[in-house]
Amino acid sequence: MSDINCFVIGAGRLGKNIAKMLSRNNNVMIMDNDRSAFDELDEYSGFMHVGDALDLDSLVRHGIRDCHTVVIITEDDNKNIMLADVCNQIFHIPNIYIRLKDSRKEKLVEGENVKCISQFNLTLDYFAKVYGEDHR
Repeated sequence: MSDINCFVIGAGRLGKNIAKMLSRNNNVMIMDNDRSAFDELDEYSGFMHVGDALDLDSLVRHGIRDCHTVVIITEDDNKNIMLADVCNQIFHIPNIYIRLKDSRKEKLVEGENVKCISQFNLTLDYFAKVYGEDHR
């Protein structure tokens, strides 16, 4: 599958919406180990694969080597961290985005091509912005 340029690992509500957004301008593969995760994936024009993202052979078969962007958004921070490291060290993906529930773990993987996104930091940043606007 050499035509895949974005890979989304995790097809929860957020993963599906990111895959939909990316598929407007990219060839996207979304992967999850739960077949039912792909329900309600309308307006998505990419590829889907039911499988375990920890299976490196499966990642290769489904096009990860040719990707410029990988979004890792499973429910398990430790799995996300390990997959980010694999994408960085083994596959040399230039743009890796990883969701972490525990923002304290960011320092384990964040680097030049690995960007961490945490609900804690997003909420804190948004609160600071809104609070600042309310108190001018």
